[in-house]
Amino acid sequence: MMECLFFIVYGAIMAGIVGIGYFKQRKKERSYTSGKQLVSSEELSVIIPFRNEAQRLFQLLDSIRGAKIQAKSYVFVDDHSEDDSMAILRKNLSGSNWKAIVLEANEQGKKVAIRRGIQESEGQWILSMDADVSFSNDYFSTLSTLEHTDMYILPAVMVAQRWYEHLYEVDLILVNAANCGLAGWKRPIMASGANLLYSRETFVRLDRIERHKHMPSGDDIYLLRDFREGAADVRLMTDPALAIHTETPQSFSEFIHQRLRWLAKTGDVKDHLSTSLAIIQAVLTFAFVALLVSKGMAREWRSFCSIFAVKTAIDMLLFYPYFHRIKRLTSWCFIPIYEFLFPFYTLLILSMMYWFKPKWKGRKLNRNF
Repeated sequence: MMECLFFIVYGAIMAGIVGIGYFKQRKKERSYTSGKQLVSSEELSVIIPFRNEAQRLFQLLDSIRGAKIQAKSYVFVDDHSEDDSMAILRKNLSGSNWKAIVLEANEQGKKVAIRRGIQESEGQWILSMDADVSFSNDYFSTLSTLEHTDMYILPAVMVAQRWYEHLYEVDLILVNAANCGLAGWKRPIMASGANLLYSRETFVRLDRIERHKHMPSGDDIYLLRDFREGAADVRLMTDPALAIHTETPQSFSEFIHQRLRWLAKTGDVKDHLSTSLAIIQAVLTFAFVALLVSKGMAREWRSFCSIFAVKTAIDMLLFYPYFHRIKRLTSWCFIPIYEFLFPFYTLLILSMMYWFKPKWKGRKLNRNF
């Protein structure tokens, strides 16, 4: 009886958010390319903050050189790198549409770097990217089909190199799929600074960095909050032609550091919609684990396996359209393994979030980060 109730509630919530929400979002996206005023690459400045990216800059540089059309300018901002990143840039970029600047001694962090880059650039549109990404040669061409608005949240896709890294992919894709569904119903609750397009005029009007200077990271989610509170028009896109690709964390330790940073930022933003979703997820996860534990203690292994199999099947069915949309079906096949590991992973994160100090770009972050 309890398992039937769980699956009715779980299935209804997930079908609403992830299932129906996805198709509502796709309908919205089809209307975003029908305007008369379109984003012009001739008015687009790409801001790329970086720190110690000498080993990962080449894929971005190859993508820029291979683009069918170019942005107005590319501004690389060095956040006190200790490697050969700047030398690589100077050696591999030519022409007058790019510049590389270094933060002053009293300046530090990605947020400062982005705003310094914006000051050093021109044009109606700002596109923030990370230095370790790649994109297709049609990227800027597709960008130029979007109509004017205040902000576009563009897709950022992690790509696994080793089999177990697909689990890192799954963790992010599931969250992005929920974000897509929420955008279909109401609005997105998260964004990636690795691929974020916004209007310069709106940024100047709504940016409130003084409210979150104490947080060294989180340029994306705090800017999203500023735009949301300023009643800006924020849109999400899932078109794979607009995606950037980046590698997954290279170790479990790096993965945990990343997730703890994200969790801290999400909690500090205090978005009621995001908090509500987190509470719903926590309750459903607890109920699912409680069902499995009760069946295991009673040695009802057939019921145990049935509950696990049914939940996994529901998730694989409902999340399939999004995985297919972003062309990550190999990672979709790892959902059953992820489902098994998720309760342990959640307990680990919750146990570490109050005492563990994550690192970012070689810098320790305080607990309030």
